[in-house]
Amino acid sequence: MKNLFLIFLFATITSCSTTFNSPADLDNKEITGKWQLTESLADPGDGSGTWQTVENGRTLEFDEDGMVYSSTSFCYGEQINEATFDASEKMISSNCADRNVELSYELKEGKLFITPHNPRCAEACGTKYSKVEN
Repeated sequence: MKNLFLIFLFATITSCSTTFNSPADLDNKEITGKWQLTESLADPGDGSGTWQTVENGRTLEFDEDGMVYSSTSFCYGEQINEATFDASEKMISSNCADRNVELSYELKEGKLFITPHNPRCAEACGTKYSKVEN
């Protein structure tokens, strides 16, 4: 009986997966897919900003290879519709002609929140996206 228990224990231990997902891997899987802009945070500079509904907002599509594609340009004055994202840093980066644009993102309660990282806003600002496709 003791040998049978040891065989069962060994089989159970060796059959378990030893592949662990890092937080970045989990975030990468969670963000992958298509997101649509639903709200924008507008602040007049006094801290009284509120989220405003956006109709037919831009879309962002994140792929598993670390690329993000936008329905509108990431850059001002030029048409650059793709960027990279880093799930471990929670950062989207695009190379524009005059500067690199960096956006911080956070996944919270099923929503994607994006705020400018470089250059930053002088007042509170940000955008909120809802997932539309996996």
